[in-house]
Amino acid sequence: MYSFIARQPILNTQKKVIAYELLFRDSAENIFPDIDSDDATKKLVSDNVLNVGFDKIADEKTCYINFSKQAILQQLPRLLSKNNLVIELLEDIEPCESLLEEVIALHRLGYQLALDDFHYHTQWLPYLPYISIIKFDIRLSSFEEIRKVIAFTRQYDIKYLAEKVETLDEFEQAKTLGVEMFQGYFFSRPEIFKQKALAPSQLVVLELLNEIAKPDLNFNRIEGIFVRDVTLSYKLLMFVNKQIKSNAKPIASFKQAAVYLGEQQLKKFISLVATSLSKQDKPSELYLMSVIRARFCERVFTEVNPNDAQQAFLTGLFSLLDSLLDQPLTALLAEVQLNAAITQALTERQGPLGHCLNCIEHFEHGRWQQISESGQLIGLKQEQLAQIYLESLSWAKTFHISE
Repeated sequence: MYSFIARQPILNTQKKVIAYELLFRDSAENIFPDIDSDDATKKLVSDNVLNVGFDKIADEKTCYINFSKQAILQQLPRLLSKNNLVIELLEDIEPCESLLEEVIALHRLGYQLALDDFHYHTQWLPYLPYISIIKFDIRLSSFEEIRKVIAFTRQYDIKYLAEKVETLDEFEQAKTLGVEMFQGYFFSRPEIFKQKALAPSQLVVLELLNEIAKPDLNFNRIEGIFVRDVTLSYKLLMFVNKQIKSNAKPIASFKQAAVYLGEQQLKKFISLVATSLSKQDKPSELYLMSVIRARFCERVFTEVNPNDAQQAFLTGLFSLLDSLLDQPLTALLAEVQLNAAITQALTERQGPLGHCLNCIEHFEHGRWQQISESGQLIGLKQEQLAQIYLESLSWAKTFHISE
């Protein structure tokens, strides 16, 4: 299996390459595939940037990378070094208060941000003090429209980039307006890079998701999971070593990497790998359901039996393994060390954990009478279970996987 990425040069007024925009591809065919923009961002970062690094892909020049609204709110850009990176806010993003807060935070951390295919609207006004670059698609914006936006935004410390430049005349016209950077077929078409893809074990990733959901990370346990998957360990060490200073001693162990990243960055790294893995050969809805079930079971047991909350999380997380991996559940469970209560819940839907799994399956199918009956077995009212279910939906979508 291979991963693909395209880069298109960005030039200055002297036609010198100063940066590259990185573009997601899923084959050697040089077109953007039919894929959700959020999934494209995560796969581009996970499959290419985390492993190869900016220096190799972009010859140590600045990289422009498109980020969806959800990827920004999930703080995905913070996984990447602020050096030689421009975060592009996609043109279809709807401004909101939470997005503005994260944009301000990224700006204060030293990241550069760009507005892609920009069309001015008053909703964007609060963002302008934190924006470094405005990009204009000259196939969509007239030169008169571009002139007006530049005139209005000159009061801010903003540079301007024209993309889809296809002729010398367009290049010269844009220059006269004050545009300083250029991108388009007049200079170069995107160039495809192909490399061997690293595919971590799906089972290992699910185990890691279980570990990072715990309030106190056990780095020894997490290290034990990492070392069982050479590609995942390689991804982590490559990712960390790309961020350290060139004269620093390379990181060669998981413990060193974990200390360097810290808990929050390690959690984001694992979540990103899990999300990008989900699109390989299975609908992401299956992964989303797994995480929702895990969170639901954990929250239910937090209420009724807190000592078993982590077992409940694992039960929910593994409840769709057979569908995810196309193997019998009994065979898969034989590969991991699970206690009898979890195994019984997964295979027979018996015991308190089994009742909890039955309950969330009733929610998934809208079986309201059965939800009430499950609630009696669990010890919670239907209204409490409904609230937990809604909270689990929200948590899973924002923290792990999005459609």
